[in-house]
Amino acid sequence: MDNNIKTVQQDNNEIDLLELFTTLLDGKWTIVFFTTIACGLALIIAYGQPSIYASDTLLQVEKKTSTVPGLEGLAGLSGAESSIPTELELLRSRNILGQVVKKLKLDIVANPQRIKRLGLFYHHFFNKGSVEKPPQIWGQWDDFASQYAWGNESIEVVSLVVPDSFLNKALLVIAGEKGSYKVFDGDILLMKGKIDKLSFSKNNQFEIHISKLIGLPGTHYSLVKQSPLASIKNLQDTLKITEKGKKTGVIQLQLNGTDKAKMIAILNNIAYVYLELNKSYSKEEAGKALVFLENQLGPIKKTLAEAELALSQYRTRHQTANMSVETTGVLGVVAGIDTQLQELALKKAELSQQYTVHHPRLKVLVIQESKLKQRKKEMLSQVTRLPKKQQDLLELERDRKVSNEIYFKILNDIQEFKIAKESKMGNVHVVDKAVAYEGAVKPKRSLIVAIGGMLGLLLGVAFVFVRKMLHRMITDPNVLEQKLNIPVYATIPLHRKLNKLIAKGKRGRIQKTLLALQDPTDPTIESLRSLRTSLQFTLFEADNNVLMITGPSPSVGKSFISSNFAAVLANSGQKILLIDADMRKGYLHKVLDLPSSTLGLSDLISGECSVEEAVHSIPLGEHSMDAITCGRTPPNPSELLMNTYFAELLVSFSKKYDLVLIDTPPVNAVTDPVVIGRHAGVVFMVVHNNHHPIEEIEHSLATLKHSGVTVNGFIYNGYVASKHKYGYGSYEYGVYK
Repeated sequence: MDNNIKTVQQDNNEIDLLELFTTLLDGKWTIVFFTTIACGLALIIAYGQPSIYASDTLLQVEKKTSTVPGLEGLAGLSGAESSIPTELELLRSRNILGQVVKKLKLDIVANPQRIKRLGLFYHHFFNKGSVEKPPQIWGQWDDFASQYAWGNESIEVVSLVVPDSFLNKALLVIAGEKGSYKVFDGDILLMKGKIDKLSFSKNNQFEIHISKLIGLPGTHYSLVKQSPLASIKNLQDTLKITEKGKKTGVIQLQLNGTDKAKMIAILNNIAYVYLELNKSYSKEEAGKALVFLENQLGPIKKTLAEAELALSQYRTRHQTANMSVETTGVLGVVAGIDTQLQELALKKAELSQQYTVHHPRLKVLVIQESKLKQRKKEMLSQVTRLPKKQQDLLELERDRKVSNEIYFKILNDIQEFKIAKESKMGNVHVVDKAVAYEGAVKPKRSLIVAIGGMLGLLLGVAFVFVRKMLHRMITDPNVLEQKLNIPVYATIPLHRKLNKLIAKGKRGRIQKTLLALQDPTDPTIESLRSLRTSLQFTLFEADNNVLMITGPSPSVGKSFISSNFAAVLANSGQKILLIDADMRKGYLHKVLDLPSSTLGLSDLISGECSVEEAVHSIPLGEHSMDAITCGRTPPNPSELLMNTYFAELLVSFSKKYDLVLIDTPPVNAVTDPVVIGRHAGVVFMVVHNNHHPIEEIEHSLATLKHSGVTVNGFIYNGYVASKHKYGYGSYEYGVYK
């Protein structure tokens, strides 16, 4: 027993893949709906925004050389970084971008007004080559829609002057007839104008020159005069400047936008302004260096003349013409060191004009100077071993030689810087001119639509499963047997032409005629024939042959099943009595084509008519059945049913007929079924497909059980078989499709 329970639990915990697949197939149209809506929204999002294109240009920055010759190797000694980061910041500077903004008039932003997403979507799919408005099918929205751009509308503004208080504030331009236009600040008219003419406001505070205005009269355009800082900031935000590779000296300028020509113009102008600025910096540096060297030339020349005179006088005075070989060797080394020290002194003087003493480049010069002085000291220690005259001669010769080398070196440098000052070349060059690429970089429309469709599909699947999870109505007769342990005696399929048999009245949907007479081969009637067979076995164990048919709630098909089942039994040759015990809302007299004034059950129990007057014979072709209608509506139906005379009538009818079939009101509505059920040998409860939660049926069963009435089984009405789950085809009994 424990093993059986464990097996059942395992089965319940398993995922029923067939059930999941069936749920998806049953909800396929819901999934298709969500997917379609999501794809539609994704299309609007994808094509409702402008195409963004990419453009770029390449610049090469050569390494700068020092303005003073000999400084070229100092960058490596100081560990100085490449100058590229500095150049990147210069390219982003307000100085350069401000000139571009001013030259290209990027501070004027003018665009046709469009309904967000929808305007460009309509333009892309329905109005690519014109400025026509959508067709007049919007009703009261036509005037609203006609204000916006839906096609190739455009505007170009040559100049715009506004007061400072109107900077960064949107103005409204409305196109008029024959090239005219009006400019508004909200609802206030600022000025009127014509295309290609400079227009002024009455107070001359506003000035505008529109060169092109394409659009139908009434089209609105947005016009903004940005402040210089706002324009520069916008350009800084959209401009991307990076170094290609690592320490390559190649800079890439990238710009994304909707207007290819405008992007190319912006990049080319940035490059041009940057190149001109670089040239001016180079000329300025060369000029400063030239002034510095020219200032140094006079003192050096004077020092050289003094050194030559002193050497000449010494030679004449001491009649010393030549130095020894040893002295000449020492002179060459010491003179070379002194020359380097002089060059370092010039470098320090030149750099001191730009940097403080704590700058790394100046610190390197100090280290170099210290090393050279130490070496000079070592060399001079060798000089002390020479004769006194040789020492003096070496000192004078060294001064003359060093002064001479420095003098001619400065002369050469001056010539070089004069050439550099007049040069039209800087250390920046354009490698690739600006170009805009053909394909749009964004939006990725196919990707957006694909993601939208996928999200719609997932949302549709989730909705189907959540709806399935939250749907508490019984849609499967097997669930009744599994959860309530009561058999389903018959499953009645939903009739294909049910609406033709049902009429809407004050009392809800009521049956107009007997289906068993109108279409005896219908699958619904065949299901009732199978119920007839099952009923025979149930009656063998019943106390009597009284069958009560009830239901949990109204509109479940009790009367439909009761009347047609009675007709099926009667046509099989049995003697049947059909009783309409719903003395509140009974309508079987209409189904049986009897007048509403017909005497019935309420009249019989109250003693206002005899049995012969209450029982009516209903012809069914070759056979017939007897029926007792509900009668006139009494004030106390439940009390009438509790009358002992009603029980005596049922006993009498039970002996006279093969089956007494009683149609009762709903269990959860009134107590009548509880009273009648005590006298019935068999009780069937009609449950309608997708009409009841399981709790409602349980409540009905509990109500009957507490009164001693046991439900023998269910009749499942209105069943719709899922061909996805069971694989049923479309058929009719007797007539196959």
